[in-house]
Amino acid sequence: MRWRILGAEERSRIGQFVAVAVAGDDMTATLVRDYLRTHGVAANFPPVTYIFRVIPEGTHIWVHYDDEADALGLLRQLEMEWYTES
Repeated sequence: MRWRILGAEERSRIGQFVAVAVAGDDMTATLVRDYLRTHGVAANFPPVTYIFRVIPEGTHIWVHYDDEADALGLLRQLEMEWYTES
């Protein structure tokens, strides 16, 4: 797994933040996070995600809950771009 969008039932919420994707490693998480940031969504994968991780896989990418819909749209776009190139 390189990365994937989390389904609605998989999205952890902590305060005002929601996990929208999970990456298999920190390098891939950085690429996904930077894609969101480049398109105006403040995303991060802080070390605290290792403590609160519900699913024991990879690195979670978090966004503010107000940006969840925009982030998911951008992630779907990235998914199409990424997987059609490979």
